[in-house]
Amino acid sequence: MRRKAIAITAGLALAVAAAAPAHAVPYYELRYQGTMSSATVVTDSSSNLNDGTVSTANSGTVTSVTDPGTTDPYLAFGGTECATAPCPQALITPASSSTLVANGGGTSTFTFGANIRLHTGASSVTAGMNVIQFGSAGTGLHQWKLQADYWTPSCRWSDGTTAVLVPGPGDPKFTLTDNVWYKVKCSRLTGNVFEIRITDLSTGLLASVLTKTVALGAITPTGAAAIGARVISANKVDSQTDQFHGDLDDIFFHRD
Repeated sequence: MRRKAIAITAGLALAVAAAAPAHAVPYYELRYQGTMSSATVVTDSSSNLNDGTVSTANSGTVTSVTDPGTTDPYLAFGGTECATAPCPQALITPASSSTLVANGGGTSTFTFGANIRLHTGASSVTAGMNVIQFGSAGTGLHQWKLQADYWTPSCRWSDGTTAVLVPGPGDPKFTLTDNVWYKVKCSRLTGNVFEIRITDLSTGLLASVLTKTVALGAITPTGAAAIGARVISANKVDSQTDQFHGDLDDIFFHRD
């Protein structure tokens, strides 16, 4: 069963939103499907050749791995949760981030996400884990982000004035199961409608969907997108870098 092409068939484990509105055919600006052309370069399988460069510290690693009996590679972020420096660190930086912005000057719809698999004893239960983000949090800063903090995926968007977190405080949350692949998608469905959608890829069933309506303007992050951590800083610990430990596949950003 390929992780990248499984269909949602039935059986909502949690449904807290109506069906999403239809989208136009997406245009992938970036898509990392588990292959690497060298030990430090992740291959972009979109038409844009936006390969990612791996940066590491303290013996951190990103490797292309294929499980026995399968032909579907993924990216494994090595090391285990770490609260005392030096901690293993690794992140991927796309060659270009300027195209990772929605049409209409950042006002149109877009989607980003990844397939995620966590492992007990390695993936952190006490620190944040960044999956993919562009931009930073803070007053006046624009951002979109997917994280799997404490094994609970969430999506964040900010236009520099207002931010929306899905799920946020008080919302129902879905906890990932050990050693199971999930597809997590974060979407701006309309100008003011934002959604997280989680599919259990072992069954093809939708595990969780949550939608929020918040008035946001254009989302136009600057700087460089980051996958697997916020930053490489050799003297910092996981709670400061949001280092991801686990497996990622089909990491993507597309405009609609």
